[in-house]
Amino acid sequence: MTDRGCRRYSGQAVVVGAGIGGLAAARVLADHFEGVVLVEAGELPPYAGPRAGVPQARHVHGMPARGAGQLERLFPGLRAELIAVGAPLFDHGLSASTTVFAGRVPRTEAGVRAHAFSRDLLDWSLRRRVTAQPRVEVRDRSPVTGLCWNGDATRVVGVRLAGSEVLDAALVVDASGRFSKLPRWLVEAGYPRPAEKVVDAGLAYSTMVFDAPGPDFEALQHMTSAPDLPRGAFAVHVEGGRWVVTVFGAGGDHPPTDERGWREFARSLGNADLDGLLGSATPVAGVGVHGFKRTENRRTDYAGMRRWPRRLVAIGDSVAAFDPVFGQGMTVSLLQAEALGDTLARAYDLDAVARRAQRRVAAIVRAPWLMSVSEDLAWHHHRERGALPLWLRAALWYKRRLLRLVVADPEAFRVFVGVWHMVRSPTALGSPRMLAKVVFRARRTGAPGPAADGDGAR
Repeated sequence: MTDRGCRRYSGQAVVVGAGIGGLAAARVLADHFEGVVLVEAGELPPYAGPRAGVPQARHVHGMPARGAGQLERLFPGLRAELIAVGAPLFDHGLSASTTVFAGRVPRTEAGVRAHAFSRDLLDWSLRRRVTAQPRVEVRDRSPVTGLCWNGDATRVVGVRLAGSEVLDAALVVDASGRFSKLPRWLVEAGYPRPAEKVVDAGLAYSTMVFDAPGPDFEALQHMTSAPDLPRGAFAVHVEGGRWVVTVFGAGGDHPPTDERGWREFARSLGNADLDGLLGSATPVAGVGVHGFKRTENRRTDYAGMRRWPRRLVAIGDSVAAFDPVFGQGMTVSLLQAEALGDTLARAYDLDAVARRAQRRVAAIVRAPWLMSVSEDLAWHHHRERGALPLWLRAALWYKRRLLRLVVADPEAFRVFVGVWHMVRSPTALGSPRMLAKVVFRARRTGAPGPAADGDGAR
């Protein structure tokens, strides 16, 4: 961070949760406080390996280019470090096999670089850098059991750990994730329970790890299409030359967690690139098949609360947990940590930081949330056997025509990939030029797609 971002405050900050959001927050807060204590309920291994509390870490993770750039700004040299241990960096258009409902997207340069690595490697790399910060103390096996308050419960003054130990804090950041206890702690202190929105596509993952000869791509994505095509897959070439392959199913069509069933599910996609990869692959001994079902979109409206305590900020999955299939969560957490640092740099009163930061956190969530739930709402309504709202039918109609265009038009594909990687605004997909192409050219592209009702939102 630049010098303008180094306004100092007395006392220490406490960050709850050592995931991506918590690690980024600790890094940012070290520029502003005398000390930072990062507390984590589980045990943090001293190597790049799985840990309790991150069950989704075993599955394919995507880091959009915007998030990768943000990581490099927070942790200079990280990209080169990951490349040095074998994490591939590649152009998303040239080196990724992409299949949508309308067909396979021809390989073409996208101008957007993707970086592939396991979540375990990324977590470990960030932990090493954060613990090397002289002002940061990392404490694992330290579950937080509650917040500490001033006399009238208008300001958070610390956290209480298991065993009744208290950590005083000038600022507390909750980055404890999808299953944060913060709503309960607020209610216990006399605050109303924050409003919550849940959209569940009924999606589940199942993953295997392979050793495989290198195909001519570094990543593969085979996307679902609501509500007709519930099955999809991601595969990514990670450090160590291994392949992580995740199959997934929406609308309750869940993949098996035994190897035979898993392979049959993968074959049912009819994806020649995936079949070729798996046909020459050997499962890594002792890893097995791992499933994950807690994929619902969940947003907690802290910014909308009429009363909000001073000295408390929530970020990351604690605020908005996305369906992992869209790959937005880590980038959103990083952007929120940056916004927190910027708010601290601009403030002159620490008591005013929390409300301002929470509003900025909510603003960062809006666009990714809409992108995620627009598809998942269709699965949600499909599962509930309800009629799709008119606006959602229109959105799905547009998306299907857009994907037909993406298969046949390299320019449309580059815009699509730029939005996927969060380096372009979602409004780019509805620009006048794109709008004209989608409406007037998509049907004439000749791209294969579902027959019968064509572009209808079924």
